[in-house]
Parts: sequence; C-alpha cells; structure tokens
Amino acid sequence: MHRVIPALLLAGCTAAPVTTAYRDASAPISSIALFDASRLEGEWREVASFRDSGACLICRARFSAGAEGLAMESGPGRAMLKPAGPGRMAPVGLKGRLGEPWWVLWVDADYRTLVIGTPSGEFGAVLDRGEIGADRLKAAREILGWAGYDVARLKPARL
Repeated sequence: MHRVIPALLLAGCTAAPVTTAYRDASAPISSIALFDASRLEGEWREVASFRDSGACLICRARFSAGAEGLAMESGPGRAMLKPAGPGRMAPVGLKGRLGEPWWVLWVDADYRTLVIGTPSGEFGAVLDRGEIGADRLKAAREILGWAGYDVARLKPARL
C-alpha cells in the first residue's frame, strides 16, 4: 500500500505568484543614450501610465536641475533623480515601483513628450508639457509596445 504525502498534494494547489509587471521582461528595452536631463526642467503632467487604480500615478511633476541631478516634486512626493547611466535616472526618496531606476525610453526632439519605464515593467508612464498631440501619443504607445509593455493596460490619466 502506498502512502500519499499530503504536502505533495497541496504543492500543486498553491497559487502562482502574482506579478504586477506590465511588460514582457524577455522583450528588448533600451534607454536614450543622448538624453539631456537638464531639458526636463519645468512643469509636466501625466498623460497615461501603467497602474491598477487611481486617477494617475505621477499626476503632475515639476523638475529642476540641481548639483546631484534633477529635483522632482510630484503627486508621489519629492525625489532626487540621480544620473544612473545613459538615459537612466535613479529616484531617491520614492518607494515601491516608483523607486526603481527610471529609463527614458523616448523623448521627442523638442522635449515636449517623455516616455519613462523600468526594465522590470513595474512602472511606465507618458508625461507631457501641455496638451499631447495625437502623433506624439501614437509614438509613445509604439515605443512602449516595442519595449514589451502591454499597451492595452496603459490607462489615461484623469487629473
């Protein structure tokens, strides 16, 4: 007679780990090598982001250049975005998914629209200085899709 070990039976019943990633981690992702962080100075508003709930993730942000990087005041709080490589910024002062290094995935030539994300896919957002044009929003969605983000899960901000 065979004895069944209950622990082995229960092992197959455990739930798969819940992931909050919004991108396929096996997809290629890159940051903008010639990104100029000082050109972000000023007011920005969130156009869309990957989030489970709420009206916005970053909402509105004000960037100002400092000796250590970019100071940011926004909905999630104050942070310092320190250079962390070409087109990459490490937020100091933010927690959770916003605390991961931000990669600049795309910025238009006039620095009006900014697409940021993380390799883990836990965070991604589209920011704009004013009213985003349809062409720039389309480009932002295409860049996010190319980087492996599930753009069907991209939610417009409601400020």
